[in-house]
Amino acid sequence: MIPGRDDPETYNALQRPLEQFRAKTKRLKIHPTELALLWIVCAHLVFLPWAIGGMRPWSQFISLGLAILGFIVALRPRRYTEEHTGAAAFRLIMWPKLFRFPLFWLGLAFLGLILVQALNPAWAYVTDGKGWWMRQIEYKEWLPTSVLVPFERWGPWRMLMIYGSVWMVLCAMWIGFTRRRSVQILFLTLACNGLLLAAFGITQRLLSNGKMFWFWKSPSGSFFSSFVYKNHGGAYLDITLAVACGLAAWYYLRGLRRLEKSNPAGVFAFMATCIAVAVLVSYARGATVVMLVFLSLSIGAFVVHQFAVPKENRRSVIAVLLILLFGYFLKTGLEALNSRIAWDRLAEGITEKDTSLESRRIATRAALEMLEDHWLVGTGAGSFRFLFPVYQQHHPEIFAQGNSRMFWEQAHNDIVQTPIELGLTGMLILFASAGYIAFSLLRSYFWENPLSVSVVLGLLLLLGYSWWDFPFQNPAFLTTWCACWVAVLMWTRMEEMNVKA
Repeated sequence: MIPGRDDPETYNALQRPLEQFRAKTKRLKIHPTELALLWIVCAHLVFLPWAIGGMRPWSQFISLGLAILGFIVALRPRRYTEEHTGAAAFRLIMWPKLFRFPLFWLGLAFLGLILVQALNPAWAYVTDGKGWWMRQIEYKEWLPTSVLVPFERWGPWRMLMIYGSVWMVLCAMWIGFTRRRSVQILFLTLACNGLLLAAFGITQRLLSNGKMFWFWKSPSGSFFSSFVYKNHGGAYLDITLAVACGLAAWYYLRGLRRLEKSNPAGVFAFMATCIAVAVLVSYARGATVVMLVFLSLSIGAFVVHQFAVPKENRRSVIAVLLILLFGYFLKTGLEALNSRIAWDRLAEGITEKDTSLESRRIATRAALEMLEDHWLVGTGAGSFRFLFPVYQQHHPEIFAQGNSRMFWEQAHNDIVQTPIELGLTGMLILFASAGYIAFSLLRSYFWENPLSVSVVLGLLLLLGYSWWDFPFQNPAFLTTWCACWVAVLMWTRMEEMNVKA
């Protein structure tokens, strides 16, 4: 006898407990204020890369406005009802959660340091219309110093605006996101935006007329997608690659636990493949190396997992078919985009045939000399480009080429440049922030969560990559990289609570 066909009454009786169980596990609604904050944060993180990487003053003012708006919305008191909690209604005040957030106080101290630097300039920018130089002025020697330069040329006030925006975004996320679903939507948004940026960059490679967005002449000929500098574009895509791979792994393992017939894991794997193709054809060598290392470790972890799970839970045939399918797509896409140029550039870097790598090593050497003189109080946020020529001239190899002088706006090494500008106090604040994040992730056993592991691995690889480049000088990369740390910490904690529940 088959229930439902031969005995309808028995079938209906069996269905009632199942319907009651489903009713009890009905998904709760996200609070309207939290939903509004989610829209603001997602719009902010999507806007920055498309706004030329956030490198222009107009985009940074908009970014600051969105950060302030999100911060205000996050602090609004909330009235939770049964449809939001599944239990009794209550009113939630957000201020206490903000004050218990260590990054709020550390960030406040960091911004205070930048403000003191900006108010105590030791050098002033001078120009005669043909050239420029720095003139030393009176300053308080016992306080951190900086440079006095026009706002459009960066400097401490511009950096204060950028750092302030990042700080408010992190605080808004921490106090305003109370549901795991909110963090999940944020990760989904980053992955989808990465796919759109990758598609746009690939289209540029195929149909470009030499201008960004086909109408704006970039100040740099090495632009990619919506980024003025291809290395910044490649590094940003690496963040979204880590997020897409993490989502693919999370959905895949969740599908195994729930014995689902299908899940979105394959979609995110496909997205990761498209992003990887875009990173390669961006011709950003450092970002390509990060991408290759990350994918190698991810694929290795997937193979190990396939052998570790019980045979009855394996889906080896599906896994092999997906790998072959995405491998074929990857091969076809690379051939269509003439990826040989990218591989040739990567080979030149590895074999050191490209002199640009040697010049970066010399620039790092000169920057280390600068660090020896300013490690205690620093030179001020955004000051490197104005004071580095004094040390650059001691190295003729990077000071002049032929009859023209080279101007190094950045050290091409964020790990060295950051302590030069911030000094010991600034670095202690950054180390304390990193220590809090690391301790919290370890205490939550982040390595047991596939999405957390993927994102953490990607972010750490990009931190190492900054020894050879300056991705943290790009507001879009900086904001997204920092936001991902807070998001992955919240995700890990919420996942742990969900498992225990």
